[in-house]
Amino acid sequence: MFPQKISELYRKPDSHQPPPNIELAGNLEYPNLNAADLSARLENLSIRLHSCWDSISVNEHNHFALATNRRKGCEWWGVFFGHSEDNAKHMTEKNADFKLQSTHTVNIVRYAENNVLLAALGDTKLQVWSTYSKVRNPVSPYCLFMIGESAAHPSAISHLSVFKADQKMAVTASPDGTINIWNFAGADLESSYRTNYAHTDKLTGMATPVSTCDQFVTCDRGGCARIWDARAVAPSSMTLYNDTTHMISFTCAAWAGPTELQGDNYIYFGDFDGNVHTIDIRVPKKFQETMEYFDDSIISQLSINGPHLAVMSNQPAGVKIAKMNGSHEIIYTNKDTHDRLTDAVWTDAQTLLTIGHGRKMVKHIIP
Repeated sequence: MFPQKISELYRKPDSHQPPPNIELAGNLEYPNLNAADLSARLENLSIRLHSCWDSISVNEHNHFALATNRRKGCEWWGVFFGHSEDNAKHMTEKNADFKLQSTHTVNIVRYAENNVLLAALGDTKLQVWSTYSKVRNPVSPYCLFMIGESAAHPSAISHLSVFKADQKMAVTASPDGTINIWNFAGADLESSYRTNYAHTDKLTGMATPVSTCDQFVTCDRGGCARIWDARAVAPSSMTLYNDTTHMISFTCAAWAGPTELQGDNYIYFGDFDGNVHTIDIRVPKKFQETMEYFDDSIISQLSINGPHLAVMSNQPAGVKIAKMNGSHEIIYTNKDTHDRLTDAVWTDAQTLLTIGHGRKMVKHIIP
């Protein structure tokens, strides 16, 4: 007969003699001890390129900064690397000029000046790093030294842009509507301009002009776009567009480069329907033009390079590049890029690099 007592029914059989936990990892003779097997495996904490490539930046010397993150399980963290142009085709942790592992994710990296790198972390902090100095280390001049750190956002920073007209200034934004303008010309990181209620809906995009650091633009999921005066003592903005029909949701923005006819007055906005809208800041609250780039995906990022506009999408991921010669002339299309496209950078007048999850890095060369 079967045993009637529960203690006997569920008693471990005498033949069950597993090895110690430290030896269980990979042991196929005891496949049901999953919890013990998992606890016996040591976590790999070594510095390495994780599977999620989330941000990339390049300075005037074509030196790349790359942020990769581990986004599996309950423990998330990231690493940012620095690579020379020669190693850009095959970036590894071994050929990196500098590398630093963070206890949090590294969401965004942006070069300010050639040897100054901004890093936005998942714990809401913004860090400024010096990346190169022959004075500190003549033998290995690529070495990291923190210039400043601040946690001025209540949530993680989702947008970070350096003013090209003054690379000692940058603006950050988070989805909750908090905006900060930073000045790191001195020996520290200082926020000189701050607002907590930039938008009533989720902030989804931000862009800065090429020729000045007096203004920047933001947009939100509710179809509202605002232009901000960075010179004002108190935060000051003007509505560029406000969708009263509730049919438009902005996802990103890009400030067009100056042209002979339009100056630097054009701003492009992407939306959830695959369209790119053009607004002239001299004629607010109306679209100058609306162009459909994707009919089955969301515009995730816009990037300007001279007369070229790169339009990137997700769900599914794709890239289109248009020449802005009075109209949107699409000259390049690639719909087989990444599982999820996360960031992009122009390396020269004709080459765009995109990174993401899946195929990591893809080079797009326009004709």
